[in-house]
Amino acid sequence: MVGTSRRPGRGGRWLLWLGVGGFVTVGGVFLLISILILLIAAPFLEEQRTGSRAIVNSEGIPTEYVQLITDAANAAGCTEVTPAVLAAQLRQESGFNPQARSPVGAMGIAQFMPGTWAAHGTGDVWNPVDAIPAAARYDCAVVASVKNVPGSTQENMLAAYNAGPGAVLAYAGVPPYPETRNYVRTILAQAQVYGDALDTGAEVSVEAVQPVLDFMWSQIGKPYVWGATGPNAWDCSSLVQAAYRTIGISIPRVTTDQLAFGPRVAGVEPQPGDLLFIPGSDGTALAPGHVGMYVGNGQVIAAKGARWGVVLSELSDWTTVVAVTRPLAGSF
Repeated sequence: MVGTSRRPGRGGRWLLWLGVGGFVTVGGVFLLISILILLIAAPFLEEQRTGSRAIVNSEGIPTEYVQLITDAANAAGCTEVTPAVLAAQLRQESGFNPQARSPVGAMGIAQFMPGTWAAHGTGDVWNPVDAIPAAARYDCAVVASVKNVPGSTQENMLAAYNAGPGAVLAYAGVPPYPETRNYVRTILAQAQVYGDALDTGAEVSVEAVQPVLDFMWSQIGKPYVWGATGPNAWDCSSLVQAAYRTIGISIPRVTTDQLAFGPRVAGVEPQPGDLLFIPGSDGTALAPGHVGMYVGNGQVIAAKGARWGVVLSELSDWTTVVAVTRPLAGSF
């Protein structure tokens, strides 16, 4: 009858519990296998996400700290902390002096305040072997605390290290303190001097970068106009910026900032999607004024200039390349 339920008998209850038990058992085995797969694969996934980076120019960094800084940055767990940025930060904090002590009580090579060290440090604050990895980990903890603040996460991270996360949150960005703003500018400028390079294994798939390449090919023949941002005309940096925007990667607008965005690639053949930087007519080796994109098969596409527009050229024509970056490798 409608509305009448029938309760299962003993046999029905036994079959019901057998079915539930079997489902739970199968589900438990599946969960266990999934956990084991994740545990085995996690190190490889993390390596692919961040890539392993090295310092290009270690001049001025004490030799005994170069590898320690590199390892600490690569193990920190966030892309904002690179070996070059961490080295520049330690240079600014203490001049690489592990016995540095500030008038307000900051201690060691990374200038930890006692309370911050108690919360984020392990071992001996005066020992760089303990303090440098702690500084890198703390930087990433700061990144997490200010991740929803507008602007550059890396700038906000450095500002929070100097002035505290609360100040960055209160001002929705780098606070208007002259000391803090100078701190951020100085570190990022010095990080560019040191430079970050990817290890040879930090490659990206052709499939991931293909929409970027397709965009570049589609723009050949359009005019070059200095300061233009498309879609009908471009300058060199706006063209590559728009190309990476097609896959949701936001790179800076001008060449010097694009170079700093990195990560740099050193000592390897370029991959499709890599950005090639040359001094150009208005730049230098340290502050290049022109950028193009390697698209494979020994060819480069760039917004060359007012006489040429967006053109395809041979890689062999780019004889004055001073740096190569791989934006997609730093965005996993």
